[in-house]
Amino acid sequence: MKQPAAASLLALSLFFLPRIPFAAENEILLTDKQNTGMSLSIYNNSLAFIRDTRKLELPAGRSLIAFEGVARQIKPETAMLSGPALRVIEQNYDYNLLNSYNLLNASAGQKVKTAITNPETGQDIFNSAIVLNSNSGAPVLQFPYGIETNFPGRIIYEKLPEGLRTKPTLVIDVENSRAGTQDIELAYLTNGISWKADYIAEINSSDKLNLNGWVTLNNQSGTDYKDAQVQLIAGSVNQVFTPMPRAVNAGIMMKAAAFDGAVAESSSAPTREAIGDYYMYTLPFKTTIKDKQSKQVSLMTKTNVTYGKEYRLISPLYIGLGSSLDEFEKQNPSVIFKITNSKTSNLGEPLPAGTLRMYEKDSSGNLQFIGESSFARTAVGEKIELSTGSAFDIWAKGKITQSQNIAKNTREISAEISFENAKSENAEMVFVQNFGNQYQILEESLTGTEKNSRTREWKFTLKPGEKQVLTFKIRVTNQ
Repeated sequence: MKQPAAASLLALSLFFLPRIPFAAENEILLTDKQNTGMSLSIYNNSLAFIRDTRKLELPAGRSLIAFEGVARQIKPETAMLSGPALRVIEQNYDYNLLNSYNLLNASAGQKVKTAITNPETGQDIFNSAIVLNSNSGAPVLQFPYGIETNFPGRIIYEKLPEGLRTKPTLVIDVENSRAGTQDIELAYLTNGISWKADYIAEINSSDKLNLNGWVTLNNQSGTDYKDAQVQLIAGSVNQVFTPMPRAVNAGIMMKAAAFDGAVAESSSAPTREAIGDYYMYTLPFKTTIKDKQSKQVSLMTKTNVTYGKEYRLISPLYIGLGSSLDEFEKQNPSVIFKITNSKTSNLGEPLPAGTLRMYEKDSSGNLQFIGESSFARTAVGEKIELSTGSAFDIWAKGKITQSQNIAKNTREISAEISFENAKSENAEMVFVQNFGNQYQILEESLTGTEKNSRTREWKFTLKPGEKQVLTFKIRVTNQ
């Protein structure tokens, strides 16, 4: 059955109907095009405080302001609207967004047009149907000839159902005491925005490195933030988590934000100030953070930072009251880089928690990645320890050489551990032995130190090609 060309054009025009914003007749729609200022305070734990300022013409008396484009993950109970002459009476968060699923769901019980393509002629055949049930995206349609449950064609909507919006919208009922143009600010907390610090260390010598810090911003909140002043809060603020209704979007998976190459550059690093028990970093420029975007901004640059390096092995031997003869074969120690956060080390400023990646030049002068490690936020004066992997040319093996009971709940144990260094340079070695009970040292070939009542460590230097043997005898008791 062929349709007149005019009817086909009408149907196609309805099918490609532009998605115009929905607003009730008595609403004043406030879009992001009216924005006059945007600022974000972003926390580490996927939380941000948004301050969005927009200009509007507002009559005196009662009005509904539809504040369009708020974050999809807004915490609506935190929203605060302020203006020179405004008093807030009521506010509602509309998160039922316009998409194919919600459009179909909102059309249940309504009449729609349908189109199916004739495979022989390539022309569309149009009909009318009533949506009996949206059925999670597989609608049940009632045609004049019967009911279809697996309709292979397209559904054409002649109009937008009420209640659907193109963007998340906060509708606020206000009383305005003075007519005219004014700037109003909407402030609220939202989840879905976070930042983290990443550090790059380039080793210059046996005791110096260059350190560059970067901030990675990640926006999955559901809206864009254009030309925003960004402040980063280092520290975890406490939140009370309560369940919140979420917009249903069946069949559509949200894409995780991925780094898209956006790098914000500036001629200076962020300024830092203490606020309460946290630190705040203010970016020296405005930036745009799009939804589903990660971007990086420079945090700091430090040159010739002093570091130390040691090789640490935590003993695999179990030594306690119930111990029997035991041993371990070749074990490679962990490589530990140690940095003191002080002015004398060319640092001396609070460091946000992050991941540090280390690079070193090979004999051809090319940088090579040698490992990475995360560390907690570090105050001035604290020490940072970074474990970047296991040493290749240093190893140890050990065994318990004697174990005997000498009294009830008392045992004497002897052990021997040998270390070898095949490197062409000195290696500062640390061997840590944990005991299952409180211990007393009876004999040791190298002088160790007590870390606590059940742990002892030995520090010594292994010269190139050298082999050293550590022996000790202890008494363990159950007290």
